[in-house]
Amino acid sequence: MVDADGGTPAIQDGLDAPLGQPGLVVLAGGPGIGRTTALRSLAGRFRGPVFTGGGLATLRHLPGMALSRAVRARLPERDVPLAAEAVRARVGDGLLVVDDVHHADPLSLAVLPLLADVSRVLVAIRTPGGLPPETEAALRAAATRWTVLPGLTPDAARELARQVAPTLDERVLAAVLARGGGNPLAIRVLAAGAAAGGLTPVPGGEPGAGDEDSATGALDRAVAAAVADLPRPARTALAALGLLGRPASPALLGPGVPELTEAGWVTVDGDVVVPRPRYLAEVAAAVLPVAERNGLHRRLADLLGGPESARHSAAGGDAASAYRTALGVVRSAATVGDRAAALLLAVESAVTAGGVPAEVDGGRPRSLVSLRLEAAEAALAAGDTLACRRVLPVSPAEEPSTPAEALPAPPAEASSAPPAEVLAVGDRVRAAVLRAEALLQAGAAGEALAAVRAVPATGAPDVLRAEHTRVTLLAALSADGSGSAARAVPVPPELAAFPAVRVGVAALAARDRRDGWIEGLTAAASAALADGRPVDAWWSGWLLTEHLLADGRITEAGSVAAQYRAACAGQLAYSWETRFAATELWCGALLGADLDTVVRGAVDLLDRTLPAQARSYALAAASLALADTGALAPARTRLDRDPAGRTAAAGRGPGSEVVRWVDREVSWLDGQPDRALDPDGTPGSGSLAGGLGAVTARWARHDLRPAPPVPGAPAVPDPSAEDVGTHRLLPVRATLSAWAGVADGTVVEHTPPATAFEAAAALWQGSALREQIRCLLAAGLSTPDADRALPPLLAAEKYAEHAGLTVLLGRVHRALRRFSVRRATIDRSRTSTLTAREREVLALVAAGEPTRRIAGQLGISRETVETHVRAGMRKLGARTRTEAATLVLAGAE
Repeated sequence: MVDADGGTPAIQDGLDAPLGQPGLVVLAGGPGIGRTTALRSLAGRFRGPVFTGGGLATLRHLPGMALSRAVRARLPERDVPLAAEAVRARVGDGLLVVDDVHHADPLSLAVLPLLADVSRVLVAIRTPGGLPPETEAALRAAATRWTVLPGLTPDAARELARQVAPTLDERVLAAVLARGGGNPLAIRVLAAGAAAGGLTPVPGGEPGAGDEDSATGALDRAVAAAVADLPRPARTALAALGLLGRPASPALLGPGVPELTEAGWVTVDGDVVVPRPRYLAEVAAAVLPVAERNGLHRRLADLLGGPESARHSAAGGDAASAYRTALGVVRSAATVGDRAAALLLAVESAVTAGGVPAEVDGGRPRSLVSLRLEAAEAALAAGDTLACRRVLPVSPAEEPSTPAEALPAPPAEASSAPPAEVLAVGDRVRAAVLRAEALLQAGAAGEALAAVRAVPATGAPDVLRAEHTRVTLLAALSADGSGSAARAVPVPPELAAFPAVRVGVAALAARDRRDGWIEGLTAAASAALADGRPVDAWWSGWLLTEHLLADGRITEAGSVAAQYRAACAGQLAYSWETRFAATELWCGALLGADLDTVVRGAVDLLDRTLPAQARSYALAAASLALADTGALAPARTRLDRDPAGRTAAAGRGPGSEVVRWVDREVSWLDGQPDRALDPDGTPGSGSLAGGLGAVTARWARHDLRPAPPVPGAPAVPDPSAEDVGTHRLLPVRATLSAWAGVADGTVVEHTPPATAFEAAAALWQGSALREQIRCLLAAGLSTPDADRALPPLLAAEKYAEHAGLTVLLGRVHRALRRFSVRRATIDRSRTSTLTAREREVLALVAAGEPTRRIAGQLGISRETVETHVRAGMRKLGARTRTEAATLVLAGAE
């Protein structure tokens, strides 16, 4: 049976074998020949994870987009070998599938040949003419197999035409087959048109025949001929759908919709017209003469409003109208994200127009430099450092201040920034501040400090001097954790009332934990928002969240993160939103509240392009929650494969610190105490993460000690760890002191260790549930007296079971067995009640896969995935999906 949707039979002889080992397999062919159908069928037969991406013509200017869509990660944009290694690490033993390579960006095209020897890669490309000759030659040289899809055989083509139009007489059917050339989509289109009585034989001599295979050019000829047979209103409506790239209303498309519906080229669902298939509309738009296509773009711009109107004006060659429309969107934008997008479009339009067009009202146009600066500032408010870099003007004095490795340079073809130019004093200071801010947001604090110091604010307006002071203070604080560099930054008294300066001063007060530091940051954020400076507000919220976390005030930190996440989401400030979302999830992992939700949220974040800080917290949250609930292998895999995990050891800042601790904690939970030891043997940096690292090291030393002669003997104090009772956080200090037999720095030999651990557990209550449980467990392990040991152990059991902390619960049960208290083990027979599909879905859940990826791998809907998960939870008696997945893993052992 031929694919009724117009695809060729996807599995060609010999195509499966090359995918059994690393290599590059290329499926080539003309439009509509069935490349995508073949890719999907081959990917569906592959036994293992599949990473699917592809080129997009409208996003070809974004470096690495075709591959980033597959691996769900941003790729290094200026280092092709490093980008190839990043893709290889993400794909592993899976299959990388890349569709529409002819629409891929230059970085992706450069990476694909490098993957041929190390990864399984399956790509589809439109030929001929889909790529520049040199690029196609490089792909051919690297390809293990280059297969040109031949189109349908005459019998298969006839069968497909009969499926589409069963009543065609032989004469018309022969004409359809002759014009279709074996191209499945062309045959479907022509057969449908012939059945409606709208097609006639086409004279010979049309372009596009021959070339690499007999079907090449068939779709172009068929669609062009079919479009020509349509009434003009219908042709215009179909081409408009192609230019819009989305469904549209009949009112927007005009009077041609009924003819298209009758011909079967579109479907109408209420007030929405959808092309069927969409590629027909794209081809219909592509075959329009340039002048006619530009005219249609301009007509759509007149009918539409907002950013879409501006984009169509630009595509129609009317850069001046695009600029003016974009400025109108800027004035009415309700969010910082919308404002940034409109300003960036205005800059691109002005560059295309060769200068800033005059205003409609005859007002004096702004300078291109000031427009770039405004767009760069708006981009930073949304957290888009790359867009800021793309439009930011560069002066000769500032050019060396931005290191190549700190921020990736945008592609040359996408850049709106000119070569180095002469800037006025105020513009030069503003550009330096924005460049430093971009570096600071990217985590390059040292480079940011150098960039802002390279251009003094002398002679600039007070508002710019205030921003200069803020960025200098924040960069100095981030670059030098001691705070000495920030304290040395002069703060002119006349600038103290500016919101920007208030943020910097409040940040320094927070670093020193001066009285009222929380109120200071909160007030600074409010003042910044009232002054229309969202970046300053986001920084205040971020610093408040991180300092609360460092102080172990987890509940408060989570509340602040949730508040700012919602605020950033409302303003479409995506990058900042993900920072707060990841931190909120990290707080949830520590609090032990709904770990299933934590895992799902963190894994979903990690599938996106994230700033470094957000990725660190999301990775830590996902890995800790997975490990705590028993999914130790997926937790370790994420830590080992994720870029944030691989670079955390050399990183700085709270984000890297939490990943380093989670890495050691997962090792301890997995029964590898030797990997959980703190390399320097100290109680950490004084932050919560540093203290937790020290606590984990104590547990690791406890597990590594020789077996005690008496059950429950206390841990041997660690002679290498000095000042264990001096950590600034009381719960950490109490826990470390309990381990060392020290309380508040004074040896109290009459205080039983169990009592000290129970006191420490009480201090963790309401902040880090898992640490409360560990202290109660340590209390039970530190005494051989059953009357003293059982109460804390039973309390630990209760808390661990309620929160689903499977691994800690197992350790508590082992401790209870020392006192002849035994609990029921896992009933492995329960998993036998699961269907094969339920077991398959839960196994993927255990591997840390999100719902949408499970649906894609199994070829089912998200709703069906959730149905199988709920059914498995019910049969296994599990309260969360993670618990159910863990039970499936345990039952398989």
